[in-house]
Amino acid sequence: MADSLNIDEMRATLARVSIYRKVCDGVRASSGHTLFNGCFFLGIAYLNYNLLGKFHPVLLGPIIIGGGEILVGIWKRLKPSPECVLLDAILQACFVLSIAIREYIWMQQAGGRQPSTLSIVIGLWVAYDAFNTFSYYLQLRRLFVERPTAEHIAYVDDLSSEIEFSVPENDPTAIDIPTKPRLKAKLMGDIAFLLEVEGRELFLCARPEMDIARESRAGKTYGVLTILREEYPPFPLDSASWNNYANWKTAGGETPAPVTIL
Repeated sequence: MADSLNIDEMRATLARVSIYRKVCDGVRASSGHTLFNGCFFLGIAYLNYNLLGKFHPVLLGPIIIGGGEILVGIWKRLKPSPECVLLDAILQACFVLSIAIREYIWMQQAGGRQPSTLSIVIGLWVAYDAFNTFSYYLQLRRLFVERPTAEHIAYVDDLSSEIEFSVPENDPTAIDIPTKPRLKAKLMGDIAFLLEVEGRELFLCARPEMDIARESRAGKTYGVLTILREEYPPFPLDSASWNNYANWKTAGGETPAPVTIL
């Protein structure tokens, strides 16, 4: 993929993958709420069963919906996607409908019985929850006008792992940059791929956009990384990382800055 895309296309691809991962993390984080709803809906069915003292066909609604919510919660956790959120909203709306149908049937059977206040409160709460869930789905759809392909996601995953475990002493294209946040870089042609180690965020810059200046303080060498005029805090600079960086800059016709004595 690196050979087939230019730097602007690569930036767009990394941005799509990054947004996709953040959305997936958000969907995955909401799985707990969905699992709770599933258990809650099943609990409502169980309480109604105890009140009736027997099984009634109207209980099939919350039982099926509660089971569906649990399956959707597991789906969200294992393979999050906007479609999980849409199905969650649909199931919540169906639960509200099941409450309305149940209350209507029981009112007819009881001959003028008033609807349960508790059922109304629960129905309104779940309806509000369904509205928020559906609004979240619409937000996700706007973020995913163009989703990253499976090939792009796999490429970013493989490249991130390669950068994370690269060692400058053994890999002439690797740089260790223990600044804040800690970065590791892979130098590929005119492009430097940089990985935020803690957040596993991958981004890139062109060769002219990245500079490392050396500073000597009390006999120790430190590096100061600058990317697109954004300067990072100084970090201990090992000789292997510097040599790899200097060779990369020289190959692009640039001369690394000499060490500054402080």
